[in-house]
Amino acid sequence: MPAGAVYGFLGPNGAGKSTAMRLLCGLVRAQRGDVEVLGLDPWHDAAEVHDRIGVLASDQPAPRHHTGASLLGLIARLRRRPEVARRGRELAERLELDLGKRGHELSLGNRQKLGLVLALAHDPELVILDEPSSGLDPLLQREIRSMLREIVRDGRTVMLSSHSMPEVEAVADVVGFIRGGRLVVQAPLAEIADRAVRRLSLRFATTVDVARFVELESVIELDVDDDGLGVHVIHRGSVSPVLEVAANLEAQTIEASPADLEATFLALYRGEEPRP
Repeated sequence: MPAGAVYGFLGPNGAGKSTAMRLLCGLVRAQRGDVEVLGLDPWHDAAEVHDRIGVLASDQPAPRHHTGASLLGLIARLRRRPEVARRGRELAERLELDLGKRGHELSLGNRQKLGLVLALAHDPELVILDEPSSGLDPLLQREIRSMLREIVRDGRTVMLSSHSMPEVEAVADVVGFIRGGRLVVQAPLAEIADRAVRRLSLRFATTVDVARFVELESVIELDVDDDGLGVHVIHRGSVSPVLEVAANLEAQTIEASPADLEATFLALYRGEEPRP
């Protein structure tokens, strides 16, 4: 995982993303093989690793009888770093989080915000985030992306786990695909994006010659509605050739869907864009 970058960790549900992250955090011990984080063994050097990383787990609870403010104060004392509380308050303000509420009073989205504040307040060298935008509205998702960019500008590293390719595409520099507990594809985001599989739905005023789309090398599959006016294109890579044909055929409407994670993964994994 490169320093000063966002590493997107992608895979379908059940692929092993959360387990891999627990291994990196030293919460579980590897049964075989080696795990190294910041040059340390996360199991044997857990105290030092925990001091240098920040973690947001997908199922991270909020302590029931602590307010966000009291929890930040406790963590600042445990770490012997009073600036943690100040930094936490600044992050909470950016995320519109009320630190005066107790854990059991927080909604799912606000528990997510609190977990993110606690993960970032001590300015960790490595931030490990499991689905950080879950339950948050688009404006707050944008704010989180800004926070992540600030972290990497400071030369620190973010590992972002998600099953949503658009979420990772928005911020990642390098992407790894995991399946069945194995990292099977890893490449810079630009290379992944060039092979990403997406769907376009087009609508025309009259029936058109769909052979124009079939001729495109990027088109994987094409479906036509029964009335002959709707055309659905699954393509790989740049959308420009498809849009050029659609414009020449005078498409009335165009709807684009986010990149399909599973289809993109399969295209890469089957060797259409081999990456070790």
